[in-house]
Amino acid sequence: MSYLNFPRLAFSGQFQADVSTVNNDTRHFDNDMFEKIFQDFQIKRLNGTQYNGWWNPVGTGIFRLNDCKITALLGPDGLAANDLALGCVLGNSSDQPSGKLVDLDPDWQMASSIYGLSVTLTNANGVIVMQGDYQPNPFRDLWFTRAEGLRGDPAASAMFQSVLTNVQWNLDAIHSPFLQELKAASQEGLLSIRLTTYGYQNAKDGSGFTYGKLIGAIGPVYAHEPRSFVLGRRFMPYLMSDGVASFDSRPTCRITCFSAVVDQATHTVQLDLSNALSTDANYAIQDLGSRQLVVLKNPDTAQDAVVGPQDYVLLGALNYSQDTQNILSGIQAFKISAEAAGLIANHPLALIAPTPSGEQSRVVIREGMGGLEVRAEEFAFRLDPNHPDGNHFESTVYAAQYGAPLANPQLQVIFNDKDVSEMPGSVPAETTPQAPMTSNNTPSAAITVAVKADPVLNPQGVVQIGFQGPKTMNTPRSYIDGQIYTLNYNFSGKQTTVQQNLDNYAVLLFSTFSAPETPSWEDVKPILTQYANLYPVMSKGLFDFSKQAVADANAHIMYFVFSNMDVNDPDYMPVTRDMSYSKRKMLIQYFANVMASAPAPKDTQQRFAARCPMGFDRQPTVPR
Repeated sequence: MSYLNFPRLAFSGQFQADVSTVNNDTRHFDNDMFEKIFQDFQIKRLNGTQYNGWWNPVGTGIFRLNDCKITALLGPDGLAANDLALGCVLGNSSDQPSGKLVDLDPDWQMASSIYGLSVTLTNANGVIVMQGDYQPNPFRDLWFTRAEGLRGDPAASAMFQSVLTNVQWNLDAIHSPFLQELKAASQEGLLSIRLTTYGYQNAKDGSGFTYGKLIGAIGPVYAHEPRSFVLGRRFMPYLMSDGVASFDSRPTCRITCFSAVVDQATHTVQLDLSNALSTDANYAIQDLGSRQLVVLKNPDTAQDAVVGPQDYVLLGALNYSQDTQNILSGIQAFKISAEAAGLIANHPLALIAPTPSGEQSRVVIREGMGGLEVRAEEFAFRLDPNHPDGNHFESTVYAAQYGAPLANPQLQVIFNDKDVSEMPGSVPAETTPQAPMTSNNTPSAAITVAVKADPVLNPQGVVQIGFQGPKTMNTPRSYIDGQIYTLNYNFSGKQTTVQQNLDNYAVLLFSTFSAPETPSWEDVKPILTQYANLYPVMSKGLFDFSKQAVADANAHIMYFVFSNMDVNDPDYMPVTRDMSYSKRKMLIQYFANVMASAPAPKDTQQRFAARCPMGFDRQPTVPR
């Protein structure tokens, strides 16, 4: 579905994620325990790493595409097309700020979202022929062991899938039948986009610092299908190398979870392996030996089972070539034979490998048992008891069996137990933050969850799950606003399926905060000090707003940035989107009061008047 549909274009290049890392350690949020060295780059020593502000304390949060070119065009028939769209550049809008990559919370960095990314397609002369806005969605299917021989972020890989909204076409600037077909095929004026990111470089003294590899695909959007994932044939390894499916384990088969679809129009299976196959330390796809895609005749044949030719119908062999990864964006097509067509609707797909004798094969990875899949469209979000409309959230969940909607699914949502956030261990005592560690998922029962019955949606395999925040919420993490809750969801009863271990709900619940009617500097100082500590790119690169004289002198700038209530705007502040409505409202009120008592300095007017929609001669307003 979506980008796996035809017509489809593929592209390849780089991405930049210039994230800030001081906030990677939650203990840095404690103003009383903060030290200046937490704004310095980490230092690797013989006896371990002195973490300081980790590997990029001066990061801006910027996310952008770099040197991405269209590498392949596949027409409505699934066959390669050749027109002027090949070689076009996929990039960022030149007249808008860069997109931002944002964690949900420092205690949950496993669902980072792209905000404010405007994507353009330009022809050979640099003229924009298509432009659209990436709808914020977190990455999925993160694994930290893709590149063998490496550790941490350089070894990691993940996928972003979303849609481009506000799509504008300028096809008079290019003779491209393919782009005409893509425009005509997509419904609701949207385009589906998938970005697979890996090979990230986080060593500041190395080449390509803050850059990584990017391969992607764009296809049509069809109504009533998910936008953040493919609802199709979901392959999932059952056991990891250590027997536990943790995010930093390596699958025993060296292939992680991935999705496929059966395309009835072209009689093919489309496998997206862009994020699934292991690489070497230079990010070349590793040849794992013969791996064949089959349809299993017995639906109960499990992973690691030994099978013979009589037990399956062969569809074809995997291709490990770099061209498949870099030119076709890791998507492989397999023709469905007449024999396979009779089974594929209700029998599992699997990858098999020959046993040492070569006479039989072993199932290395397959669809979930029963062909079951259940996934939430929206799975990382915020609840804010301070906002009249921000304390409730509806998540749409899709259920399928062998790629077809599963009518009237019965689902359950389970809260995870209290846990302590993970921090690096064995760091030198003199550089370890002295603040206490934070705990998550407490207090319990703060969020109310309701799986809703719907006579229209449920028969279509769609379920709405409602999340309601409390009227009041304390500050269980002391020096950090709010709390992180993680919840698992699945089919209820015995009819469950194996899911990727990070494919769960993550909810940031803000603390309630009562702001004074006329806030003073002492009221806003703790908030501004924390942000100045955590984001030196602002406090050192722009001005130190933790000092009253400096903050007040720039009140018009501060008012302007905090008055932007569009969380999807690339200029939204704070970039981390982790400030509650009531605290934001207090800051706006404080700086509005400062502005009312003194006009904006002329240099401030000159620097910001062009971008500030309120103008400096207008009376500031405070949201209610």
